[in-house]
Amino acid sequence: MRKLFILAIALSINVAALAQRTVHSPATVIRSVDGISFGLTKANVNQRTTAAGDTVALTNIPAADTPLVMYAIPGGGYLTGTDSFGDQGFAERYDIDVAADDSSLVIIGVVAEFHGVVNPLSTHTVSFNAWSVGVPSAISSTYAYSGFPGLSLNSVVVPFTQLGIGAAADTIKAYLFPVATSTIQNSFFIGYTMAYNFTSLAGDTIGLACSLNGDRTSVTYDTLHYIDSVWSTTDSMYVADTVIDTTINVQNATQWSDGVWHDNYTDNDSLYNDLAIYPIVVIGNPTGVKGVKKNNFTFFGCFPNPAQNSTNIRFSLLKNADVSIQLADMAGHCISTIKEEGLNTGEHIVPVSTSELPSGDYLCIIRTSGGDGMATKITVVK
Repeated sequence: MRKLFILAIALSINVAALAQRTVHSPATVIRSVDGISFGLTKANVNQRTTAAGDTVALTNIPAADTPLVMYAIPGGGYLTGTDSFGDQGFAERYDIDVAADDSSLVIIGVVAEFHGVVNPLSTHTVSFNAWSVGVPSAISSTYAYSGFPGLSLNSVVVPFTQLGIGAAADTIKAYLFPVATSTIQNSFFIGYTMAYNFTSLAGDTIGLACSLNGDRTSVTYDTLHYIDSVWSTTDSMYVADTVIDTTINVQNATQWSDGVWHDNYTDNDSLYNDLAIYPIVVIGNPTGVKGVKKNNFTFFGCFPNPAQNSTNIRFSLLKNADVSIQLADMAGHCISTIKEEGLNTGEHIVPVSTSELPSGDYLCIIRTSGGDGMATKITVVK
């Protein structure tokens, strides 16, 4: 009989053998992962247009903002949007542990923070998606990926012109699915896909905000110990036959121009960060849900919900972080913000006042200084 033991430990293995990409353009550039800004500022980056040979890749622009923003400029860097590679999609995994007596968690949309430049006459669109986690895919006899975005659970198509890019305020926006997903019982991916031709973007240069590289705390590899009971003809008894395999935990992934998903850490320039795109989850019974987790942050829901004068946001952290909680309308426009600085590891409950709000539905958007986040819908009744 085969028994499976999973030890969540990071392995020190050589990932250089796994594919990474370089840019072949008017000037051959290798994508960096060190956050080099090439001396550009947000202002002059935003004034750029997109044309063949102009935008090569998206790179990290150091700033006081959290999470940092990935813009399209000549040079190397992180990719989170339109780029010369023709990348089609970007996604991150969320893990859920639902108690057996509760089945109330659904996803009603996403919130995301985009920056860049959009032509007012643009016809390009993005599709925001929730996916199931696909089956593990083998790399070799000893390595496998844990699973990439699989079946679509829900989606909504949004024009570039409605991403909030160039707006004076409220850089984070909400995008609701036409209907809520069915009940979510297992891990899932949140992200977006798009179709475009890099040589004819006509001024559209979009990028999704993300955290500094290296902010992830989730384990990159799991060591899987397979112990088989094998009959020994010599000893006339069952003996253990142990084989050790390794699973690469896909936390965030990029869909290349060939339509295939690639792990950002082992197969996409050793990127180890978090994207500023979060699910809007609705948890009917927060005491029956063990949490929805991404990286350093686990969200347990809010209570009471519906709320009259206040509600409580319940979450936990794996490491110390600053946390901001935005109360927003259903489009994502901020109404008020609560900042909790220097929170320690462990569980936290933060009260949010709703006493001055009229009856209706609102969003609570929770974000950490490491780039993690989640959103939830709150109903106010008077």
